[in-house]
Amino acid sequence: MIDRYLKTVLVAALGAMALLYVVHNIMNIDQAYGAVGYVLSLGHNEVFSNNILPAIGGAAVKTLAWVIFVAEIATGVICLLGAWRLWQARGADAAGFEAAKSTAKLGVGLAVIVWFGFFGVIGGAGYQMWQSEVGAGSLADAFKFSVWGLLVLIYLGHRE
Repeated sequence: MIDRYLKTVLVAALGAMALLYVVHNIMNIDQAYGAVGYVLSLGHNEVFSNNILPAIGGAAVKTLAWVIFVAEIATGVICLLGAWRLWQARGADAAGFEAAKSTAKLGVGLAVIVWFGFFGVIGGAGYQMWQSEVGAGSLADAFKFSVWGLLVLIYLGHRE
């Protein structure tokens, strides 16, 4: 039974983390636009100055920032819904609890996609954000978040 409680709490914590980060980003919207714009501008790429992906600026920066925000909101909401469904199924038989995991897995998987896919793959590898202090900090944090998500996903996937 302890695994059911731990899985529920870990999924809820990941969802809360996603929502807390996105709320802070929205509360500091100009700084968030600036950080996204800085990475997408490629202006910081002094070590590897040639890039496969194009520099992006203007209104597209705000649109892409909102793609990130919406994905983080979806991550948070789906994780919290998944945690609620796990909580509701905590007294069910093994098959019932296993069936209740699907929403939680979707939310946690989305967390990995956001922080590994968006930040690690697109930002880190595609836009070489590791070349600046701002980008390197964001990339390092995204790495932690994606690993936490992956660890929760692995634990959540274990059967009783």
